[in-house]
Parts: sequence; C-alpha cells; structure tokens
Amino acid sequence: MLPSRRASAVIALFLLLPPAAEARAQCEHCAPPSVRGEALSLAGNALIGGVTAGIGARLRGRPFLRAFAGGAAGGAVTYAGKRIAAEHVEGAGFAGREVAAVGSSISANAAAGRGALDRLVLPVGPVRVYLAPRGEGPAVRARVDLAAVAAAAFAATARGSRFDARESLSSGALVFRVPGALEEVGYDGRHLAGVVQVRQGGDSLRAERTGAHERVHVIQYDQSFILWAAPAEAALMDRARWSRGLHRWIDLGINAPALAGLGAVVPYRAQPWETEAVYLARTSAGEAR
Repeated sequence: MLPSRRASAVIALFLLLPPAAEARAQCEHCAPPSVRGEALSLAGNALIGGVTAGIGARLRGRPFLRAFAGGAAGGAVTYAGKRIAAEHVEGAGFAGREVAAVGSSISANAAAGRGALDRLVLPVGPVRVYLAPRGEGPAVRARVDLAAVAAAAFAATARGSRFDARESLSSGALVFRVPGALEEVGYDGRHLAGVVQVRQGGDSLRAERTGAHERVHVIQYDQSFILWAAPAEAALMDRARWSRGLHRWIDLGINAPALAGLGAVVPYRAQPWETEAVYLARTSAGEAR
C-alpha cells in the first residue's frame, strides 16, 4: 500500500496551486504562466503518474522506485500536453490531448511492466485508438467510449444545442454550442466524459479561456481513464467470453461517473482538477496582457 505521507504529498502539491476564485474558467485579471505555478503543475502530474506506476508495480511484485521513475516521466509528458491544450492556438487542443495521452500511456506501461511505448492509447473524439507496435495482440485497435457516446447524446439533445465541427476538430473532442445568456444557461462551459458544452455568446477572450479550461478537463478525463479505469475495466470485462468480446470494441468509461460523483461531494473551490484547469486556462503563454 502507498504510505500516507506520499499520498499527502500528491494532494498537497495540487492544493498549493492558485485557488479557483471564479467558477467556470473565468478570471478578472489573467497573467502569463509563473515559474511556481508551472513547477507545481508539472510536479503534481509527475507524482500522479509516478505513484500510480509504483503502486501498480508493487501489486505485481516488482520494485516501486523503478516504476515510479517511469511513471513520473510519463506524468511530465502529460503535463506538457495540458499546457499545449490550454494555449489559444488553432489545433492546440488536439495536439495537447494526444501528447498528454502518450504521457499517460507511458505511466500506465510503467505500472504494467511494459516498455515505455509498448502500448499507446490515443483518444480522438469518442473513440480510443490502441497502438501496440511492440506488444502482444493487434498492432492497431479502436474502441468506442460508451460514456462519451452517452455524454454526446445528452449534449446534442439540449435545447438549441449545435455541434461545432470546427472546434471539435481543433480540440480533438466533441464540442457543442448552447445559446443563451449566462443567467439562463448557468455556465460558460462544462465537460462530461470527454464531451464539451460551451455557451454561445460573450466576448471572444472569455470564450477562449472557457474553451481552454474545458480542454484541460478533457485531458484529465483521459488521464484518469488510462491510469485507473482502463486496468479496472480490463480486469472486470476480460473474465467472461461474452464481455471479453464486447471489450474488444467498447470501453465503458467507468471513470466518468466516478469523477461526476467526486464533483458532487467535493466543494468546487476545493477540487484539485478545477484548480489545475483554472490555472492553466487563465495563464495562456500566447495571451496578450
């Protein structure tokens, strides 16, 4: 089991990030990234990847530290993907999502005792492409994320909802526009299972920050799936022949309800995933001061 002081270090590093003072990705006075903020975000993601890999290795009877090092390196790459995705540049979301997914895959491989690039999970919209160029099984396989499909259906049926193809291509995730004033809609943007809803209207800079905020959440969803949900789903679904056959084509996305449940019980300003998204979205390096 993970010593409590290591767990406390992970939590503390995330909570040391600047507090989420405004809901829904907005801020009154935004600034370029700070060395302290970037270092803490990097360290937090590295620790998540390292601790996850170390625990996975210990459960399989392998040394903790070697797996921790590989997982931490993957976590650093995941951080880089989040930073890329938060930039206000066309295609940054797609590029950042794939870079971050490679990083999370490296951490997951370290946990499982595989080579760093033996198995990569690359999410594209509601589909995950599994690449195993040096591993067992098919070299390429695609699975549909069932949770993402359900979230997309929910978003598409919202009153006045419109699918934004251009932003979806740029983000690498399904994006829907919802009309209405903030007081009517209740949010500038929200995310569920890799699907984003953004309120239509308001000034362009506000919309850019909202989009960046939600793109970070998409990567956090990928990160939690690759590191934690994917191994759990494999253990669950590969037990029987019928579920093993289903798992060849479908991911359940059990991390989606888990994350939603956490969001319901943890106060907004105390949520480390919100703190990270707010910080990265409000400190775009390309944003004019």
